[in-house]
Amino acid sequence: MKFTDLNAHGGIGANCSLCEIGPFRFVIDSGLHPKFAGPESLPKHSEIGRFTLDFIILTHCHLDHLGSLPLLSREQPDAPVILSYPSSILARRMLSNSISVMKRQRSELNLPELPYYGRGDLSSLYDRFKTPPLHTPYRLQKNGESIEITLHHAGHVAGAVSVGVKYQKKTVFFTGDILFNDQRTLDGANLPREPVDILVTETTRGATETPKNHSRESEIVNLLKQVNSTIAKGGSVLIPVFALGRMQEMLFVLDEAFRKKAIPKVPVFCSGLGMDLVNHFHEISKNTNRVRFNRRVLKSIGARPLPKKIEPGRKPPMDGIYLVSSGMMVENTPSYVLASGLLGDSKSSVLFVGYCDPQTPGGKLLEVEEGDDFEFEAVDVNEKVHAKIRKYDLSGHANRDELVSFAKKLSPRAVVLHHGDPEARDWFKKNLENETFNIYDPKPLQTYDI
Repeated sequence: MKFTDLNAHGGIGANCSLCEIGPFRFVIDSGLHPKFAGPESLPKHSEIGRFTLDFIILTHCHLDHLGSLPLLSREQPDAPVILSYPSSILARRMLSNSISVMKRQRSELNLPELPYYGRGDLSSLYDRFKTPPLHTPYRLQKNGESIEITLHHAGHVAGAVSVGVKYQKKTVFFTGDILFNDQRTLDGANLPREPVDILVTETTRGATETPKNHSRESEIVNLLKQVNSTIAKGGSVLIPVFALGRMQEMLFVLDEAFRKKAIPKVPVFCSGLGMDLVNHFHEISKNTNRVRFNRRVLKSIGARPLPKKIEPGRKPPMDGIYLVSSGMMVENTPSYVLASGLLGDSKSSVLFVGYCDPQTPGGKLLEVEEGDDFEFEAVDVNEKVHAKIRKYDLSGHANRDELVSFAKKLSPRAVVLHHGDPEARDWFKKNLENETFNIYDPKPLQTYDI
């Protein structure tokens, strides 16, 4: 297999991988980098050159994997897009929102080239969607040869898949973003354990040590204790969430906590794309057994829209729980504006429940100490940190030890490290170096014959 990482920045970002197996050329994912706008946010599709792709695989609908797919599909109009049924539903709303975001960036950042695609591009893309059943080979032919693509439930978010690609009795297995543990809204990964020739594995949490006796349930218990403490003091709780996956899981967590009287009933304010996705989760849940969700949870918790008078640097007019995007507190999002008004309040808390890139406002906030100054540059606010800042490990990614164990069970001849920062990949290289397989840590835009 020839493998090229088309994410020019490397690590986690504009995820996009070009693969060549026998006569077949294909790409896995085509995202946008969340830390950049304009051309810097795009994968290097130009590296595909004059070659025609035989197919494109989408592992899931987070925008760092999906966001530039309409561009790639426009450049490769004959390539079918292979994805799960839930992803085919979610992609429509995620990409529609992406157009809206790019239109806003065009004016805010003076980027006249945005948006990169329009509604017509999305319609053409959707016509190319192929949604084979999970765990069932999907075959393609070329020049008298065949290739099999099999999607497996990956547990990361609704619709996420790991992918087995079989050619001439040899299998390349791509984990994609993967989680082995169950969440409130979906089960953990269901993957084959047969030997493969090549394993391409995510390494997201390679730099994160998992504490002893850690579990998702214990983290939720600790989270609710802090919510309880904050409410008892008369403060507000801000929980920044990713729109896809974490918002829906936290809605279930809060509903369960209210019903069991683990926390007192207080107003819950919800905002962002995640609320739009609630209806899609409901639809997927009705039509498959892959997601557990019912939109009635909004009525059960008494979900409300944000108060109208939310101003940067000012505490919101009503106390309660604020469940809003973005999960990394990116500039000018509801969580960013709300945080600017809550950090100075010693009664309030900001509780993170997912990964925060160290360079995002959320990642930077997690590094400060009480009493430090924190600047919200986008809204011209500087606050001293008096609110409680906490992080709870409810990651949608498998921990590093689980992934090492999985790699050993598959007994590949080669392991390709993917989707991880340099420190994370270094940990995997160190902990896999004594195994019998070769380890590759691809540099961006370099082609490796594996």
